[in-house]
Amino acid sequence: MQEDILRAAESFKQQIQALSKEESIAHLEKQRAHYNEEYADFLEHYECESCYLCGKSFKTISKSRPCPHWLLRRCKFKKKDFPKILEKYDFYQISAFLRWVANAEAGVKSINNLREESSERKVFEITIQWRNVEWTLDCSRNDFDGHTGTKADFPHWHFQMRIDGNQFINFNDYHISFTKDDQLKIVLEQDRGSGFLHSFGAGGQGMQEYMERLTENPDAFIKNAVRADQPEEGTVHMQSFVKGPEGGIPGEKIDEAMKMAMETGKTLAHCFREVLGDNENISISTIASPADSVPAISKRTKRKRR
Repeated sequence: MQEDILRAAESFKQQIQALSKEESIAHLEKQRAHYNEEYADFLEHYECESCYLCGKSFKTISKSRPCPHWLLRRCKFKKKDFPKILEKYDFYQISAFLRWVANAEAGVKSINNLREESSERKVFEITIQWRNVEWTLDCSRNDFDGHTGTKADFPHWHFQMRIDGNQFINFNDYHISFTKDDQLKIVLEQDRGSGFLHSFGAGGQGMQEYMERLTENPDAFIKNAVRADQPEEGTVHMQSFVKGPEGGIPGEKIDEAMKMAMETGKTLAHCFREVLGDNENISISTIASPADSVPAISKRTKRKRR
C-alpha cells in the first residue's frame, strides 16, 4: 500500500474524530441531501431509459464521451470499449451506477453482496443482475496489495460481464487499477475505528443491507412482509416453525391462520401470531434466507500454471 494513501487515511481519521456531534450530524445531512438530489435525477432519467450521467439514451454510444450506461448493453458496446469507461470512471462510480439500475429494475434481490457467501480472502465480491445482463466485481486481498513480481503489482480489481449467460468480459481480461480515491475509501472502510462508512444510498443497497435490517428488527419485518407463493418472486425465503402446547394447536386456529394468509398476503408466521396471540405455551420460530431469485456470486477460479 502506498504511503501517501496511509497518511491520507490517518489524516481523515483525525479530522473525523475532531468533529463535534453537531458538526458530524451537519456533515451527514449535507451528504444525504446531495445523494437524494443525485438519486432523484437518476430515477427521472431511468424512467425515460436515459442516463443521468451523460444525458443520452441507453441505446446511444458516443466514443468521445465514455459512460457506465454502455455496460447495460443496450447500445453497440464491445469489450474493447471497456477500458474507455475505466479511464473516466472509478470503481465506486461504476459500482453505484450498476447498483442503482439493478435496484430500480427489480429491488435489492438483484444485488448479491452477502458476506456469508463471499470468501474471507476478498475485499469485495459482488454479483449484480439487470434484466439479461450480469456483472461481478471482485477483489482479493492479494489484488488490493498488488501481485509482487508480476505485471499486476499495483492495487487492482477484476470485472466479469455475462449477457444471457454467455461470456462477454472475463475476470482475467483486465487488471483494473484503483484510483487513489478508491484506495483511500477501501482502507478507511476496513479500519473499523476510522468513523468512515461508504454508502451507495437506499437505491444502491443490496442483500447484505436488507438482511441486516431484518436481523435488527425481525418482528417488524415479519409483520410487514408479504407471502411469496413463487420462490423466484420473493426477496427472502421464510420458513416458520410453530410449536404448540401439549395436545397441539386446535385445527380451527390453524385454518384461521391459513385463511388469513391467503386473504391478506401476509406470511404464515405473522398470521399465526395474530391468531394465537400471546401464549407462553406456543413458540413461533422463523428462519429467513435469501430467496432463489437472488443471483449467486460468480466465483473466480485460480489460473492453472503450466
